[in-house]
Amino acid sequence: MQARIRLTGDRAPAELVELDGWLSREDELRGQAAIEKPETQPEQMGGLADILIVALGAQGAGAVLAASVAVWIRHRRPSADIEVTGPDGRSVKISVRDAPALDVEAVLRHVLEQ
Repeated sequence: MQARIRLTGDRAPAELVELDGWLSREDELRGQAAIEKPETQPEQMGGLADILIVALGAQGAGAVLAASVAVWIRHRRPSADIEVTGPDGRSVKISVRDAPALDVEAVLRHVLEQ
């Protein structure tokens, strides 16, 4: 099972790399995340990565991911536009503007936990 995380905005590709690094410091998520690169057509120079795929193999990994992403949002950005799709296909788009981290975590847990 996997979760898909999409960031939006001008800095989304760089912030996706930062989020990937952040998640790699979580014991339960280390080695479980990978940035998806869009397929390039022959006449294109290449696209910017915009999705982070996170494998959720262990019991409770969704809760760990929700907590970690909520803390990342609080520490790295005063605001965030993020879309998270859970293993069952449920999706949530969140526009955070100085929201308490616990509120963000609760919404993410709802999508990510089985």
